[in-house]
Amino acid sequence: MTNDPKSRKNQGTDARLDALGSQIRQARDAGSDGRSVKRTAKLKRARAEGLAWRIAAEMIAAFAFCGFFGWWIDEWSGTRPLVFLVGMVLGGIIGIYNVYRITRKLNFSDPGTEEEEDGSGGRS
Repeated sequence: MTNDPKSRKNQGTDARLDALGSQIRQARDAGSDGRSVKRTAKLKRARAEGLAWRIAAEMIAAFAFCGFFGWWIDEWSGTRPLVFLVGMVLGGIIGIYNVYRITRKLNFSDPGTEEEEDGSGGRS
């Protein structure tokens, strides 16, 4: 290496260009709202996992509540397993309806869906 002032100037310019290049890469990796792409993906995955757990809990709670209520009525009235089975079927119907409500609300509140983009809200 030489102690030439021109080569020192070029080294300084190269360092600034490298710094600018890293800033450009960071800006490309950032989303439109300034969040990084990895962080956004992680948040979406966490929301999806939370939704899956909520759906599972809704189904289990509906089956358990209606099944227990049917079993209790069977024990009280002596009509074994008739009301229990009706309660389990009713619990399944209620659980499926709750999941339907959750997913319907999710479709209308999710930004960037086709329903919101065309302005109709998904209704014809």
